Amino acid sequence: MTKFAVFLFIIFIIALGYLAILNKDTVSLRLSDTSVYEIPEIALILLASAFGAVSMLFIIAIRDARNYIGNWQGMRQQKKDLRIRESYSRGLDAFIAGKYEEAGDVFNRIIQEDAGHLPSLLRIGDIAFKTSDIAKAKDFYIKAREIQPRNIEVLFSLEKVFESEQKWHEAMRYLDNILEIDEKNPNALYGKRGIYEANKNYEALLDIQHKILKSDIPQKEKQREYKNLLGYKYDLGCQYLEKGELEKAEKTLKSIVKADKGFTSAYLALAETYLRKGDSEEAENILLKGYETRLDSVFLVRLEDFLIGIGEPGRIIDVYQKAIQKNPADPILNFLLAKLYYRLEMIDYAFEKINTALDNTGVDYPYLHTLLGSIYEKRMQPAKASQEFKKALKVEKPLVVPFCCSDCGHSVKDWAGRCPRCKSWNTFLIDFDGTCKT
Repeated sequence: MTKFAVFLFIIFIIALGYLAILNKDTVSLRLSDTSVYEIPEIALILLASAFGAVSMLFIIAIRDARNYIGNWQGMRQQKKDLRIRESYSRGLDAFIAGKYEEAGDVFNRIIQEDAGHLPSLLRIGDIAFKTSDIAKAKDFYIKAREIQPRNIEVLFSLEKVFESEQKWHEAMRYLDNILEIDEKNPNALYGKRGIYEANKNYEALLDIQHKILKSDIPQKEKQREYKNLLGYKYDLGCQYLEKGELEKAEKTLKSIVKADKGFTSAYLALAETYLRKGDSEEAENILLKGYETRLDSVFLVRLEDFLIGIGEPGRIIDVYQKAIQKNPADPILNFLLAKLYYRLEMIDYAFEKINTALDNTGVDYPYLHTLLGSIYEKRMQPAKASQEFKKALKVEKPLVVPFCCSDCGHSVKDWAGRCPRCKSWNTFLIDFDGTCKT
Protein backbone atom coordinates (compact mmCIF):
# COMPACT_ATOMS: atom_id res chain seq x y z
CA MET A 1 0.00 0.00 0.00
CA THR A 2 2.89 2.41 0.81
CA LYS A 3 4.61 1.74 -2.53
CA PHE A 4 1.40 2.41 -4.35
CA ALA A 5 0.97 5.72 -2.49
CA VAL A 6 4.55 6.74 -3.42
CA PHE A 7 3.83 5.81 -7.01
CA LEU A 8 0.71 8.00 -7.03
CA PHE A 9 2.67 10.89 -5.47
CA ILE A 10 5.35 10.61 -8.19
CA ILE A 11 2.65 10.65 -10.87
CA PHE A 12 1.12 13.71 -9.21
CA ILE A 13 4.53 15.55 -9.21
CA ILE A 14 5.14 14.68 -12.87
CA ALA A 15 1.68 15.94 -13.76
CA LEU A 16 2.31 19.19 -11.90
CA GLY A 17 5.68 19.66 -13.64
CA TYR A 18 4.10 19.09 -17.03
CA LEU A 19 1.34 21.60 -16.24
CA ALA A 20 3.95 24.11 -14.97
CA ILE A 21 5.74 23.91 -18.36
CA LEU A 22 2.53 24.49 -20.29
CA ASN A 23 1.03 27.14 -17.95
CA LYS A 24 3.50 29.96 -17.36
CA ASP A 25 0.85 32.65 -17.09
CA THR A 26 0.07 34.33 -13.79
CA VAL A 27 -3.23 35.05 -12.12
CA SER A 28 -4.26 37.78 -9.69
CA LEU A 29 -5.09 36.51 -6.22
CA ARG A 30 -7.01 39.15 -4.24
CA LEU A 31 -6.97 38.63 -0.49
CA SER A 32 -8.52 42.03 0.37
CA ASP A 33 -9.34 45.37 -1.24
CA THR A 34 -5.71 46.43 -1.04
CA SER A 35 -3.92 43.11 -1.14
CA VAL A 36 -3.53 41.72 -4.66
CA TYR A 37 -0.86 39.20 -5.60
CA GLU A 38 0.25 37.87 -8.94
CA ILE A 39 1.06 34.18 -8.75
CA PRO A 40 1.60 31.48 -11.34
CA GLU A 41 -1.40 29.34 -12.20
CA ILE A 42 0.40 26.22 -11.13
CA ALA A 43 1.04 27.77 -7.70
CA LEU A 44 -2.68 28.38 -7.31
CA ILE A 45 -3.29 24.73 -8.13
CA LEU A 46 -0.74 23.67 -5.54
CA LEU A 47 -2.25 25.96 -2.91
CA ALA A 48 -5.74 24.63 -3.58
CA SER A 49 -4.48 21.06 -3.45
CA ALA A 50 -2.60 21.69 -0.24
CA PHE A 51 -5.65 23.33 1.36
CA GLY A 52 -7.80 20.38 0.33
CA ALA A 53 -5.27 17.92 1.70
CA VAL A 54 -5.00 19.79 5.01
CA SER A 55 -8.81 19.90 5.25
CA MET A 56 -9.06 16.18 4.67
CA LEU A 57 -6.39 15.49 7.25
CA PHE A 58 -8.25 17.67 9.75
CA ILE A 59 -11.53 15.85 9.10
CA ILE A 60 -9.83 12.46 9.38
CA ALA A 61 -8.15 13.54 12.62
CA ILE A 62 -11.50 14.62 14.09
CA ARG A 63 -13.13 11.34 12.99
CA ASP A 64 -10.33 9.26 14.45
CA ALA A 65 -10.42 11.22 17.69
CA ARG A 66 -14.16 10.74 17.95
CA ASN A 67 -13.87 7.02 17.26
CA TYR A 68 -11.15 6.75 19.84
CA ILE A 69 -13.24 8.54 22.46
CA GLY A 70 -16.30 6.43 21.54
CA ASN A 71 -14.31 3.20 21.79
CA TRP A 72 -12.82 4.30 25.08
CA GLN A 73 -16.24 5.17 26.48
CA GLY A 74 -17.67 1.89 25.14
CA MET A 75 -14.91 -0.14 26.78
CA ARG A 76 -15.41 1.78 29.98
CA GLN A 77 -19.19 1.11 29.86
CA GLN A 78 -18.58 -2.56 29.11
CA LYS A 79 -16.31 -2.83 32.12
CA LYS A 80 -18.94 -1.05 34.22
CA ASP A 81 -21.71 -3.33 32.93
CA LEU A 82 -19.58 -6.41 33.60
CA ARG A 83 -18.81 -5.20 37.11
CA ILE A 84 -22.51 -4.53 37.77
CA ARG A 85 -23.52 -7.94 36.38
CA GLU A 86 -21.00 -9.69 38.61
CA SER A 87 -22.17 -7.68 41.63
CA TYR A 88 -25.82 -8.36 40.84
CA SER A 89 -25.10 -12.07 40.52
CA ARG A 90 -23.48 -12.09 43.97
CA GLY A 91 -26.39 -10.14 45.42
CA LEU A 92 -28.90 -12.47 43.82
CA ASP A 93 -27.13 -15.51 45.28
CA ALA A 94 -27.32 -13.94 48.72
CA PHE A 95 -30.97 -13.02 48.16
CA ILE A 96 -31.90 -16.58 47.20
CA ALA A 97 -30.01 -17.89 50.22
CA GLY A 98 -32.09 -15.62 52.46
CA LYS A 99 -29.13 -13.39 53.39
CA TYR A 100 -31.19 -10.25 52.93
CA GLU A 101 -28.87 -7.81 54.70
CA GLU A 102 -25.88 -8.87 52.61
CA ALA A 103 -27.93 -8.86 49.41
CA GLY A 104 -29.35 -5.42 50.22
CA ASP A 105 -25.85 -3.96 50.64
CA VAL A 106 -24.82 -5.28 47.23
CA PHE A 107 -27.94 -3.99 45.47
CA ASN A 108 -27.64 -0.58 47.14
CA ARG A 109 -24.05 -0.24 45.91
CA ILE A 110 -25.25 -1.04 42.40
CA ILE A 111 -27.94 1.65 42.67
CA GLN A 112 -25.33 4.17 43.77
CA GLU A 113 -23.34 3.38 40.65
CA ASP A 114 -26.34 3.08 38.32
CA ALA A 115 -29.52 4.66 39.66
CA GLY A 116 -31.56 3.18 36.82
CA HIS A 117 -30.60 -0.47 37.34
CA LEU A 118 -34.10 -1.97 37.29
CA PRO A 119 -33.32 -5.50 38.62
CA SER A 120 -31.57 -4.08 41.70
CA LEU A 121 -34.48 -1.73 42.41
CA LEU A 122 -36.86 -4.68 42.22
CA ARG A 123 -34.73 -6.90 44.45
CA ILE A 124 -34.40 -4.20 47.11
CA GLY A 125 -38.18 -3.90 46.98
CA ASP A 126 -38.48 -7.69 47.31
CA ILE A 127 -36.19 -7.69 50.36
CA ALA A 128 -38.26 -4.96 51.97
CA PHE A 129 -41.46 -6.87 51.20
CA LYS A 130 -40.10 -10.12 52.67
CA THR A 131 -39.03 -8.28 55.82
CA SER A 132 -42.50 -6.65 56.11
CA ASP A 133 -41.29 -3.13 55.29
CA ILE A 134 -44.20 -2.52 52.93
CA ALA A 135 -43.67 1.24 52.62
CA LYS A 136 -40.05 0.81 51.51
CA ALA A 137 -41.00 -1.96 49.09
CA LYS A 138 -43.67 0.22 47.54
CA ASP A 139 -41.20 3.12 47.21
CA PHE A 140 -38.66 1.05 45.28
CA TYR A 141 -41.30 -0.58 43.09
CA ILE A 142 -42.62 2.88 42.18
CA LYS A 143 -39.06 4.00 41.27
CA ALA A 144 -38.78 0.94 39.06
CA ARG A 145 -42.06 1.80 37.36
CA GLU A 146 -40.82 5.34 36.63
CA ILE A 147 -38.01 3.73 34.63
CA GLN A 148 -40.16 1.14 32.80
CA PRO A 149 -43.89 1.91 33.20
CA ARG A 150 -45.01 -1.13 31.16
CA ASN A 151 -42.65 -3.70 32.66
CA ILE A 152 -44.81 -6.68 33.68
CA GLU A 153 -42.56 -7.73 36.58
CA VAL A 154 -42.77 -4.21 38.01
CA LEU A 155 -46.57 -4.20 37.71
CA PHE A 156 -46.82 -7.60 39.42
CA SER A 157 -44.59 -6.34 42.24
CA LEU A 158 -46.82 -3.32 42.84
CA GLU A 159 -49.93 -5.51 42.71
CA LYS A 160 -48.37 -7.79 45.32
CA VAL A 161 -47.81 -4.87 47.70
CA PHE A 162 -51.34 -3.52 47.45
CA GLU A 163 -52.83 -7.00 47.77
CA SER A 164 -50.87 -7.53 50.99
CA GLU A 165 -52.48 -4.32 52.28
CA GLN A 166 -55.88 -5.60 51.11
CA LYS A 167 -56.24 -2.55 48.90
CA TRP A 168 -58.14 -4.58 46.36
CA HIS A 169 -59.01 -1.73 44.00
CA GLU A 170 -55.37 -0.66 43.53
CA ALA A 171 -54.19 -4.27 43.20
CA MET A 172 -56.85 -4.92 40.58
CA ARG A 173 -55.78 -1.80 38.66
CA TYR A 174 -52.23 -3.12 38.21
CA LEU A 175 -53.54 -6.52 37.12
CA ASP A 176 -55.71 -4.75 34.55
CA ASN A 177 -52.61 -2.87 33.35
CA ILE A 178 -50.85 -6.19 32.83
CA LEU A 179 -53.83 -7.58 30.91
CA GLU A 180 -53.81 -4.48 28.68
CA ILE A 181 -50.26 -5.47 27.70
CA ASP A 182 -50.92 -9.23 27.58
CA GLU A 183 -54.64 -10.01 27.65
CA LYS A 184 -54.09 -13.75 28.18
CA ASN A 185 -51.44 -13.54 30.91
CA PRO A 186 -52.33 -16.52 33.16
CA ASN A 187 -50.71 -15.12 36.31
CA ALA A 188 -52.64 -11.86 36.02
CA LEU A 189 -55.86 -13.81 35.54
CA TYR A 190 -55.02 -16.00 38.56
CA GLY A 191 -54.35 -12.81 40.54
CA LYS A 192 -57.75 -11.34 39.69
CA ARG A 193 -59.37 -14.66 40.52
CA GLY A 194 -57.69 -14.68 43.93
CA ILE A 195 -58.95 -11.18 44.71
CA TYR A 196 -62.49 -12.02 43.63
CA GLU A 197 -62.37 -15.20 45.72
CA ALA A 198 -61.09 -13.33 48.77
CA ASN A 199 -64.04 -10.94 48.42
CA LYS A 200 -66.47 -13.78 47.56
CA ASN A 201 -67.40 -12.11 44.29
CA TYR A 202 -68.14 -15.42 42.60
CA GLU A 203 -70.07 -14.00 39.66
CA ALA A 204 -67.05 -11.94 38.51
CA LEU A 205 -64.78 -14.85 39.41
CA LEU A 206 -66.59 -17.18 37.01
CA ASP A 207 -66.01 -14.72 34.17
CA ILE A 208 -62.28 -14.71 34.95
CA GLN A 209 -62.26 -18.50 35.20
CA HIS A 210 -63.63 -18.75 31.66
CA LYS A 211 -60.80 -16.46 30.49
CA ILE A 212 -58.26 -18.67 32.28
CA LEU A 213 -59.57 -21.66 30.37
CA LYS A 214 -59.07 -19.72 27.12
CA SER A 215 -55.54 -18.59 28.04
CA ASP A 216 -52.28 -20.25 27.01
CA ILE A 217 -52.02 -22.93 29.70
CA PRO A 218 -51.11 -26.62 29.22
CA GLN A 219 -53.90 -29.08 28.50
CA LYS A 220 -53.39 -30.84 31.84
CA GLU A 221 -53.74 -27.49 33.57
CA LYS A 222 -56.95 -26.81 31.64
CA GLN A 223 -58.46 -30.02 32.97
CA ARG A 224 -57.71 -28.92 36.52
CA GLU A 225 -59.07 -25.44 35.84
CA TYR A 226 -62.29 -26.92 34.45
CA LYS A 227 -62.75 -28.70 37.78
CA ASN A 228 -62.09 -25.38 39.49
CA LEU A 229 -64.79 -23.80 37.31
CA LEU A 230 -67.33 -26.29 38.66
CA GLY A 231 -66.02 -25.66 42.18
CA TYR A 232 -66.53 -21.91 41.87
CA LYS A 233 -69.99 -22.51 40.43
CA TYR A 234 -70.68 -24.56 43.55
CA ASP A 235 -69.49 -21.67 45.74
CA LEU A 236 -71.77 -19.30 43.81
CA GLY A 237 -74.70 -21.69 44.26
CA CYS A 238 -74.03 -21.87 48.00
CA GLN A 239 -73.83 -18.08 48.14
CA TYR A 240 -77.21 -17.81 46.44
CA LEU A 241 -78.52 -20.36 48.95
CA GLU A 242 -77.21 -18.32 51.91
CA LYS A 243 -78.81 -15.16 50.50
CA GLY A 244 -82.12 -16.93 50.01
CA GLU A 245 -82.00 -16.61 46.21
CA LEU A 246 -83.30 -20.15 45.84
CA GLU A 247 -84.17 -20.08 42.14
CA LYS A 248 -80.65 -18.94 41.22
CA ALA A 249 -79.17 -21.52 43.59
CA GLU A 250 -81.24 -24.32 42.07
CA LYS A 251 -80.31 -23.33 38.50
CA THR A 252 -76.60 -23.06 39.29
CA LEU A 253 -76.38 -26.33 41.25
CA LYS A 254 -78.38 -28.22 38.64
CA SER A 255 -75.89 -27.13 35.96
CA ILE A 256 -73.05 -28.59 38.06
CA VAL A 257 -74.81 -31.94 38.55
CA LYS A 258 -75.51 -32.06 34.83
CA ALA A 259 -71.86 -31.33 33.97
CA ASP A 260 -70.37 -33.67 36.59
CA LYS A 261 -72.58 -36.41 37.99
CA GLY A 262 -69.87 -37.23 40.53
CA PHE A 263 -69.96 -33.82 42.25
CA THR A 264 -71.25 -34.93 45.67
CA SER A 265 -71.21 -31.42 47.14
CA ALA A 266 -73.54 -30.10 44.44
CA TYR A 267 -76.08 -32.87 45.08
CA LEU A 268 -76.11 -32.10 48.81
CA ALA A 269 -76.41 -28.33 48.27
CA LEU A 270 -79.20 -28.90 45.74
CA ALA A 271 -81.04 -31.08 48.26
CA GLU A 272 -80.69 -28.29 50.83
CA THR A 273 -82.11 -25.85 48.27
CA TYR A 274 -85.19 -28.03 47.78
CA LEU A 275 -85.62 -28.31 51.55
CA ARG A 276 -85.62 -24.53 51.91
CA LYS A 277 -88.14 -24.29 49.09
CA GLY A 278 -90.34 -26.70 51.06
CA ASP A 279 -90.01 -29.48 48.50
CA SER A 280 -88.92 -32.31 50.82
CA GLU A 281 -89.84 -35.00 48.32
CA GLU A 282 -87.48 -33.60 45.68
CA ALA A 283 -84.77 -33.18 48.34
CA GLU A 284 -85.09 -36.86 49.25
CA ASN A 285 -85.05 -37.86 45.57
CA ILE A 286 -81.87 -35.92 44.82
CA LEU A 287 -80.09 -37.51 47.80
CA LEU A 288 -81.14 -40.98 46.69
CA LYS A 289 -80.12 -40.20 43.11
CA GLY A 290 -76.76 -38.98 44.35
CA TYR A 291 -76.17 -42.16 46.30
CA GLU A 292 -77.19 -44.36 43.36
CA THR A 293 -74.79 -42.42 41.13
CA ARG A 294 -71.83 -42.14 43.48
CA LEU A 295 -72.39 -44.91 46.07
CA ASP A 296 -71.03 -42.39 48.55
CA SER A 297 -72.17 -42.97 52.12
CA VAL A 298 -72.16 -39.23 52.75
CA PHE A 299 -75.55 -39.11 51.00
CA LEU A 300 -76.94 -41.68 53.42
CA VAL A 301 -75.65 -39.73 56.43
CA ARG A 302 -77.38 -36.59 55.13
CA LEU A 303 -80.53 -38.53 54.26
CA GLU A 304 -80.52 -40.01 57.76
CA ASP A 305 -80.55 -36.57 59.36
CA PHE A 306 -83.26 -35.41 56.99
CA LEU A 307 -85.64 -38.35 57.51
CA ILE A 308 -85.16 -38.40 61.27
CA GLY A 309 -85.81 -34.66 61.25
CA ILE A 310 -89.20 -35.14 59.61
CA GLY A 311 -90.02 -38.05 61.92
CA GLU A 312 -89.64 -40.93 59.49
CA PRO A 313 -86.64 -42.99 60.67
CA GLY A 314 -88.15 -46.18 59.29
CA ARG A 315 -87.53 -44.97 55.75
CA ILE A 316 -83.79 -44.49 56.28
CA ILE A 317 -83.60 -47.92 57.94
CA ASP A 318 -85.20 -49.34 54.81
CA VAL A 319 -82.68 -47.50 52.62
CA TYR A 320 -79.75 -48.88 54.65
CA GLN A 321 -81.13 -52.42 54.54
CA LYS A 322 -81.63 -52.34 50.77
CA ALA A 323 -78.09 -51.00 50.32
CA ILE A 324 -76.67 -53.77 52.54
CA GLN A 325 -78.58 -56.42 50.59
CA LYS A 326 -76.68 -55.30 47.47
CA ASN A 327 -73.34 -55.21 49.28
CA PRO A 328 -73.58 -57.21 52.55
CA ALA A 329 -69.82 -57.07 53.26
CA ASP A 330 -69.62 -53.26 53.14
CA PRO A 331 -68.29 -52.29 56.61
CA ILE A 332 -69.37 -48.65 56.33
CA LEU A 333 -73.00 -49.51 55.53
CA ASN A 334 -73.17 -52.02 58.38
CA PHE A 335 -71.57 -49.56 60.75
CA LEU A 336 -73.93 -46.74 59.74
CA LEU A 337 -77.03 -48.90 60.21
CA ALA A 338 -75.77 -50.08 63.60
CA LYS A 339 -75.07 -46.47 64.55
CA LEU A 340 -78.57 -45.49 63.43
CA TYR A 341 -80.09 -48.19 65.62
CA TYR A 342 -77.99 -46.91 68.52
CA ARG A 343 -79.13 -43.36 67.78
CA LEU A 344 -82.77 -44.50 67.85
CA GLU A 345 -82.19 -46.32 71.17
CA MET A 346 -82.77 -49.68 69.39
CA ILE A 347 -79.90 -51.15 71.38
CA ASP A 348 -80.56 -54.84 70.70
CA TYR A 349 -80.76 -54.24 66.95
CA ALA A 350 -77.57 -52.19 67.12
CA PHE A 351 -75.82 -54.95 69.09
CA GLU A 352 -76.88 -57.60 66.60
CA LYS A 353 -75.85 -55.53 63.58
CA ILE A 354 -72.45 -54.52 64.95
CA ASN A 355 -71.59 -58.12 65.80
CA THR A 356 -72.74 -59.20 62.35
CA ALA A 357 -70.50 -56.52 60.87
CA LEU A 358 -67.49 -57.72 62.89
CA ASP A 359 -68.16 -61.37 62.03
CA ASN A 360 -69.14 -61.10 58.35
CA THR A 361 -67.28 -58.15 56.89
CA GLY A 362 -63.83 -59.37 57.86
CA VAL A 363 -62.74 -55.92 59.07
CA ASP A 364 -61.72 -54.71 62.51
CA TYR A 365 -61.80 -50.92 62.40
CA PRO A 366 -61.58 -48.86 65.59
CA TYR A 367 -64.97 -47.20 65.16
CA LEU A 368 -66.73 -50.56 65.17
CA HIS A 369 -65.31 -51.23 68.64
CA THR A 370 -66.16 -47.68 69.73
CA LEU A 371 -69.78 -48.25 68.77
CA LEU A 372 -69.86 -51.69 70.39
CA GLY A 373 -68.37 -50.25 73.57
CA SER A 374 -71.09 -47.57 73.63
CA ILE A 375 -73.73 -50.29 73.19
CA TYR A 376 -72.31 -52.26 76.14
CA GLU A 377 -72.53 -49.08 78.22
CA LYS A 378 -76.19 -48.78 77.34
CA ARG A 379 -76.65 -52.44 78.33
CA MET A 380 -74.98 -51.80 81.67
CA GLN A 381 -71.96 -53.99 80.91
CA PRO A 382 -69.06 -51.65 81.81
CA ALA A 383 -66.36 -54.34 81.77
CA LYS A 384 -67.12 -55.35 78.22
CA ALA A 385 -67.50 -51.70 77.25
CA SER A 386 -64.03 -51.00 78.61
CA GLN A 387 -62.57 -53.91 76.64
CA GLU A 388 -64.08 -52.60 73.39
CA PHE A 389 -62.82 -49.07 74.02
CA LYS A 390 -59.33 -50.48 74.61
CA LYS A 391 -59.56 -52.27 71.29
CA ALA A 392 -60.42 -48.98 69.67
CA LEU A 393 -56.96 -47.83 70.86
CA LYS A 394 -56.74 -44.04 70.84
CA VAL A 395 -60.01 -43.33 69.03
CA GLU A 396 -62.15 -40.90 71.01
CA LYS A 397 -65.13 -42.40 72.74
CA PRO A 398 -67.85 -40.12 71.24
CA LEU A 399 -69.68 -41.91 68.46
CA VAL A 400 -68.69 -39.58 65.63
CA VAL A 401 -66.88 -40.69 62.49
CA PRO A 402 -64.88 -37.80 61.01
CA PHE A 403 -64.73 -36.90 57.35
CA CYS A 404 -61.41 -37.05 55.55
CA CYS A 405 -60.17 -34.99 52.56
CA SER A 406 -59.02 -37.48 49.94
CA ASP A 407 -56.53 -34.93 48.55
CA CYS A 408 -54.66 -33.72 51.63
CA GLY A 409 -55.88 -35.96 54.47
CA HIS A 410 -57.40 -33.11 56.50
CA SER A 411 -59.98 -34.39 59.00
CA VAL A 412 -63.17 -32.60 60.12
CA LYS A 413 -66.12 -33.67 62.26
CA ASP A 414 -68.74 -31.98 60.08
CA TRP A 415 -68.94 -32.59 56.34
CA ALA A 416 -68.05 -29.62 54.10
CA GLY A 417 -68.22 -29.05 50.35
CA ARG A 418 -64.68 -27.68 50.23
CA CYS A 419 -61.58 -28.61 52.20
CA PRO A 420 -60.42 -25.63 54.32
CA ARG A 421 -56.78 -26.75 54.08
CA CYS A 422 -56.14 -27.55 50.41
CA LYS A 423 -59.19 -25.68 49.02
CA SER A 424 -60.28 -28.69 46.95
CA TRP A 425 -63.96 -29.31 46.31
CA ASN A 426 -65.87 -32.55 46.62
CA THR A 427 -63.06 -34.42 48.42
CA PHE A 428 -64.48 -35.31 51.86
CA LEU A 429 -65.17 -38.98 52.51
CA ILE A 430 -66.17 -40.84 55.66
CA ASP A 431 -62.92 -41.67 57.46
CA PHE A 432 -64.07 -45.06 58.62
CA ASP A 433 -60.72 -46.82 58.59
CA GLY A 434 -58.64 -43.99 60.09
CA THR A 435 -56.90 -43.09 56.84
CA CYS A 436 -56.64 -39.42 57.83
CA LYS A 437 -54.77 -40.16 61.03
CA THR A 438 -52.42 -42.49 59.15
